[in-house]
Amino acid sequence: MKSRELLLDEIALRRASIADAQQELENGDLSEAELGVVLTRDQLAISKLEQELALAEGVVVARPRRRRRRSLLIVGISCLLIAAVGSVLTALSLRQAGSSSTGNLSLSQSQRIKQLSLQAEADLATGNVTAALNAYQIVLGLDARNPEALIQSGWLTFSAASTKKNPEIVARGISLLAKAISVAPLNPAAHLYYGIVAASTTKNQSLAKAQFELFLKLHPSNTQLAIARPFLLKYKLSLK
Repeated sequence: MKSRELLLDEIALRRASIADAQQELENGDLSEAELGVVLTRDQLAISKLEQELALAEGVVVARPRRRRRRSLLIVGISCLLIAAVGSVLTALSLRQAGSSSTGNLSLSQSQRIKQLSLQAEADLATGNVTAALNAYQIVLGLDARNPEALIQSGWLTFSAASTKKNPEIVARGISLLAKAISVAPLNPAAHLYYGIVAASTTKNQSLAKAQFELFLKLHPSNTQLAIARPFLLKYKLSLK
């Protein structure tokens, strides 16, 4: 286990990274979509570091509620995303046969989906974005209306493609996020990431604001609110 001092240093560095990214946005050196990637990546890291810090200090950390899965949904997809953009764009096909995610064909469809989702979360936790994307694409092959897979695949695909300025794959990511909203209109993560996508283009500012207004009404988690904060400030929105 890392020392308390090292954990505090890493948390400080992550918070500094967020502050730097927000300053770069104000200076015009970073797009809002790229800011979203940085925020999700660093907020995930801070959350994990704070849990390690609590354990290092002997504090019992309460098990997260079920909503934890949903927060992992939106923060996990950007782990090391910028570094993995190239491999993501070349990995929009299914995970090859024989991988750990798809080996047990005797599982029922719902069990396979659960197994794949857990595998994707594990992949994201270790920064293996390509493997996570492949797992979620397999999920969509089993259930084309699975909200978790739609949101994760949509945001990850959009983020990678927008960084590489690939309009065709950008459109694919947006389409997946739009479908996520249609099948899960009460999922705050869907509105959060669709709002970030809309905020990245000048002509869609009204749409972005509307998405963040809906997001706030859906009781988002603290992690989701932390990711949304720069955009809530931009559109002068707050929790009531």
